[in-house]
Amino acid sequence: MKPLTNYTDFRAYLKDWIDERKSMGLPGSNRWFAMKMGINSTSWLTSVAKGSKGLSKATANKLSEILRHSPIEARYFEALVNFNQARAINERNNYYQELIALQKLKDVHTVKANQYDLYSTWYNSAVRSLIGMHAFKDAAGDYERLAGMVSPPITASQARKSVQLLEKLGLIKATENGTFELTSSAITTGENIRSLAVANFQQETMRLAQEAMDRCPRDERYIGTATVGVSETAFGRIKQVLIDTSNKIAEIANADADADRVYQVNLQAFPLSKANKIIRGNAQSTEKTNR
Repeated sequence: MKPLTNYTDFRAYLKDWIDERKSMGLPGSNRWFAMKMGINSTSWLTSVAKGSKGLSKATANKLSEILRHSPIEARYFEALVNFNQARAINERNNYYQELIALQKLKDVHTVKANQYDLYSTWYNSAVRSLIGMHAFKDAAGDYERLAGMVSPPITASQARKSVQLLEKLGLIKATENGTFELTSSAITTGENIRSLAVANFQQETMRLAQEAMDRCPRDERYIGTATVGVSETAFGRIKQVLIDTSNKIAEIANADADADRVYQVNLQAFPLSKANKIIRGNAQSTEKTNR
């Protein structure tokens, strides 16, 4: 069957998925789906397919697990459900734009362990993004130009070494006319990667964020903070919001055909106190700052 990202109707996708599964002699009955979903009603799938019953975010995510979607496919499936179930025109337009952005992200490259040299210095990622926006060749003048576009500035020698590393890692390649191009539209380490190189990279970007308060005009940056008192359960929800926000930022950036500048966006959440299981009424404290 065709890839999920080629569909604009989640019900048509489900029908094709079930038909293909059955053609392979695998279970795909209403009863099988109900058991996998943990639902008592064996008519649930039929109701969804006919449009008499919709899908919530939770059931869409559960279906993605059963259908063994990749992270990108799971996000596309959720957006597809939202698009098909939206009633207002502006909502449908917004979800459609999200689908288009996710279609462009389908070739996202997951960084492998042997590619973690990418994070050896903070500017490798910036150089990669600039190569995706501008035509650069393996020439002294182009390395000077590339280095001058990075902020804070790097040397032409550093730009050359960065390009050589990116090419070695297979993240860029030379074209027939001598310019470099990206081998994939987006890259990710995944959400559960533990690596010293990635940790060092994140520390460097946090340092750059601190310096940006003095280096960049206020209208060219945004730095917001929120100090909140929450439970472990609420923090889990906040963490998911940050993950969803990071994904949404990637989608917006990938759909931007007029990109002409590289931004570093950091999303952070960490404890400022130790856990205290003693219940102290309903006291709550929230403090927000924006700069």
